[in-house]
Amino acid sequence: MVSEIRKSDKKNPLLILKEWMDEVAQSKIQPNPNSMSISTIDANGRPNSRMVLCKEINEELGYLVFYTNYQSNKSKEIAVNNECSGLFHWDAFGYQVRVRGIIVKSPEVESDNYFASRDIGSQLSAWASHQSQIVEDRESLDNQFQQAMDKFNVKESELESSEINIPRPEFWGGYRIWISEIELWLNQKDRFHDRLSFKRKLATTSSGFEASNDWVIKRLQP
Repeated sequence: MVSEIRKSDKKNPLLILKEWMDEVAQSKIQPNPNSMSISTIDANGRPNSRMVLCKEINEELGYLVFYTNYQSNKSKEIAVNNECSGLFHWDAFGYQVRVRGIIVKSPEVESDNYFASRDIGSQLSAWASHQSQIVEDRESLDNQFQQAMDKFNVKESELESSEINIPRPEFWGGYRIWISEIELWLNQKDRFHDRLSFKRKLATTSSGFEASNDWVIKRLQP
């Protein structure tokens, strides 16, 4: 574990984020080292937070990727206001990373490729679940999963198979969080913690976002 965040170490904060996540993953202490909290705002200005899994850190361009149901509450909120904040916290290591940015849908081919890499059960779950919608009971939910199995002619014995090709539903896919602000936090004794803030400007273009790795770095008091 590092003892101090030094500006001279790296001028790209996503490289540090990736190093920290890799360290936590290799330790096998935390079951989901890539879990992060994502907060969005609904149409009435009320915040919502939930845990998702960060599936990619693009250090070069400066965005994170997660996957979800495009008909979920979070997706509806993103459609209204695509600004978000995110949080990684690895308590056993004394690491914390806060991000702010703009969320946009991932390219369809990227979502297709990731969906194809998932196990059959997870693919069927994406088809079966109407995320965040009310369901009468667990039996009804299990019936929806069975209906998805029937739809693609999957037998119980084939759930571990890698030979079955299930297409990605159009209502499920990835999001990119283009980061405009990121703060690295390192636990220190006497609660005199180490904090480093990185900020940059995002420019909207016809093809999406354009951003450099010219981060403005400031040290913050604990």
